[in-house]
Amino acid sequence: MVTVENNTITIHCEKATIDDKHEVEYAVERLLHSGFNVILFDLSKTIYLPSTLLGYLMWKKQQLTKQGKDIQIIALSSALKKVFEEMRLIEFFGIS
Repeated sequence: MVTVENNTITIHCEKATIDDKHEVEYAVERLLHSGFNVILFDLSKTIYLPSTLLGYLMWKKQQLTKQGKDIQIIALSSALKKVFEEMRLIEFFGIS
C-alpha cells in the first residue's frame, strides 16, 4: 500500500511489489503535476523493494536532477539501509 501526504510518499508494506511500483510512479507524476519540486520517500516500514522499483527511483532521481528537482529518501528501514549501503546507494540518494 502506498500513500501520499503533502509531498511525501510512504510505502506501508514490508515487501513492496510490482503493483506498489505502479502506485509509486502514479504518485510521483501526480506530485510533479501539482507543482512539487522535491518528492520525499518514507521507506521505514519496507524491508524489500523489487529491483524494478529501485531502478525506477534511481532513474527518476537522475531525470529530476536535470530539471532542478529531486527525490529524497527521508526514512529507511534498517534492512533496506544495509542493502543501500552494500549497493552504494546511500551516497546516490544522499541518505545520512
